[in-house]
Amino acid sequence: MRKNNLLVLVTLISGILAGCTDGSNQSEAPAPAGLNSVNSVDSVDSISSRDEGVESSAITDRSLENIRQITLTWSLNQDAVNPEAPLEYTDPETIDLFVRAVHSAVRIPGILNITAPDYDMVLASEQEQYALRLWINESSEQAMIMDKSDTHTGYALTQESTAELMMLMFAESSFEELAFSAKRNSAGDLVAVPKGLPENNYSLSGGPAAELQGVMYHTIHLFYGDHNAINALVAHDPTTDEVHVGWSDELHSSDNGWNNAFMSSYNLLIPWDEEHLLFLESELTEEAGQYHLSAYNVVTGAVERLREDFWPLTQEYDYIYMHQWNADKQQLFLQSYLGNVWIFDLKTGDDELHLLKYPVIPHSTTGAPSLFLSPTLERFVHDDESGQLTFFNNKGVQLRTIALPADQYVPSEKIKWNPAGTIAWMDQAPMDQNRILGIDIDYLKIAPQEIRFFDPDGLPIASVQAQDGTEGAAVEVAGWMDANIAVMKSYTLKPGSRSDAAPELKDASYFLYDVKNKKQGSRSKSMPPDAAVTADRQGHVAGNTENIIVSHSEITYKAIEATKR
Repeated sequence: MRKNNLLVLVTLISGILAGCTDGSNQSEAPAPAGLNSVNSVDSVDSISSRDEGVESSAITDRSLENIRQITLTWSLNQDAVNPEAPLEYTDPETIDLFVRAVHSAVRIPGILNITAPDYDMVLASEQEQYALRLWINESSEQAMIMDKSDTHTGYALTQESTAELMMLMFAESSFEELAFSAKRNSAGDLVAVPKGLPENNYSLSGGPAAELQGVMYHTIHLFYGDHNAINALVAHDPTTDEVHVGWSDELHSSDNGWNNAFMSSYNLLIPWDEEHLLFLESELTEEAGQYHLSAYNVVTGAVERLREDFWPLTQEYDYIYMHQWNADKQQLFLQSYLGNVWIFDLKTGDDELHLLKYPVIPHSTTGAPSLFLSPTLERFVHDDESGQLTFFNNKGVQLRTIALPADQYVPSEKIKWNPAGTIAWMDQAPMDQNRILGIDIDYLKIAPQEIRFFDPDGLPIASVQAQDGTEGAAVEVAGWMDANIAVMKSYTLKPGSRSDAAPELKDASYFLYDVKNKKQGSRSKSMPPDAAVTADRQGHVAGNTENIIVSHSEITYKAIEATKR
């Protein structure tokens, strides 16, 4: 990531009273990592040299004897997405190394002009934890820390401690290209780790998985060293004890224009046919590069570029926010954070491109959803934050607009579609905390009081309200019997036992609703077993599957009957 300079004001009364000291008898020490300059410079006093009678809450003065775990997370800027899995240290020797480094740190007096930190560091015991910022990289001569609870004060680590931490975090290895060593554990599972990378010097994240011709394929993201990352397509034949890398690409700097895209592009892997997997193939240079929509041939191992260099690189960081695949039509829909929309038709070649037209809502670091796509990929609804939702066809032609209800809750998935793509609907409810069933930064799930139905062009066709006169009554679309008959779930809400607890759902019943004819059927206590269940598309994260588990340090392929020894 590009790092912005921050100005931290450090006011030291004793330094001001003492004035400037003569540094002519002192050898010039290297500037700590992240420190651009210091104004009103005093001599650097060791924390241990303070008056013994004065109690201090500085992190360097705390005991830290009971620390049991140290966690380092790459400190990403506000434009970041998909932060890397943390590095965790639990062995006593490594913990002691960090504790000694903190205790030997010395305060840096004056007005510090610093860069954004490299890492967020947490020192945790069973009872409490301490959150610090850490400036250190592969070329540091002297690292720097700052207590997050005291952001006016920086501390320089000794050169000895800096060297020890660098040896731990950035130790040179025999790592040249991604490969895995694998062996069976006592349960018969195959456990794979990257070759040539020191333990605790890397972290793994898992992407989607698919099985073709008896072989398991999945994507992974590996982060190591200062800011090095690898995206890879990995294969494992369950009849063997081997793990192979079919394709990989590497990023070496957060200043690369594709940094954000690279951190999440491993989350797309789609079976195209019996011999091919669709994926996003990056081809990075040191500062930029290209992205291709490509197919991996599982028989030959060859990579075929289906849409070469399809993604224009911009000055702002971009990444793929949403994708959807229609297997019957052989069409792939992609939306990027900055608003690029691609609909690739791999059957006919008639693609639809809408560049920088439908941006994601910049609500947080990842953004809130702004496009609500029909399963057929023929329609989508866009939220431009105007208070109106607009229906479009896949050629980008505007159809109708509908108003978001004022002073009402609407879930983050503002428009939902039936499986046939013939009916859309919106949930809404009064702004009552008891209506919130799930909430996160960019995610809201509610217990609706009313459902409004629309045709594919945005024309209203029906509405259903919860039972009149019943406090806390709610109704939602639980599933679909066909393109017109919805399965409705009716229930009442009981406030949670605690103020922060989700409400309880009581007295649930189901009924069929003919949307186009506005007719309601009789009620039952259970949902029809042959109904297509409505999926909650928000909050889904591709990753671990039943047979593949990716932790921060290893990949575990669960033993199946064919592989158990």
